[in-house]
Amino acid sequence: MIIIAASVIWFLISLKGDKKQALYPLLYIVISSMAYFLKDFNILKVLPLLISIFITLFMLISYLRNNSVILFFAEKFARHDISLQEQEYIHKSTLFWIGVSLINVLIHLTIFLSNNIDHWVYYSSFGWYIVFLVAGLLQFLHRKFIFMGSLSDA
Repeated sequence: MIIIAASVIWFLISLKGDKKQALYPLLYIVISSMAYFLKDFNILKVLPLLISIFITLFMLISYLRNNSVILFFAEKFARHDISLQEQEYIHKSTLFWIGVSLINVLIHLTIFLSNNIDHWVYYSSFGWYIVFLVAGLLQFLHRKFIFMGSLSDA
């Protein structure tokens, strides 16, 4: 019930902005309501797995369409113009992030299929952040010492 109530509040707040932003809390409302009324925790337990699959597919489609979502956000938040070499690097690094996201999906799937609720609680709440933070650190180090180093050598 707490998840349903929090999702409804989140949904109402998101309606004030872009209507697309309301889809995510709406998904939470539907799934948490199903879990509550059907009295099946597995419905709620599968939610992080479904979200991870969606994100992985979204990144894969953006890469295949040669319109990397990562490049979109990099351009949006960059303080300077992104060179063509950097754009190509970011587009190629999307493959790395698809791999990281796929690892996350596999971990979520393994935990979903296990009967250990503690593993699910820990990984679904903050464990996946660790996976992405470590991957982000690796990406940062690769960019700084390998990609940027190769630019200065040229």
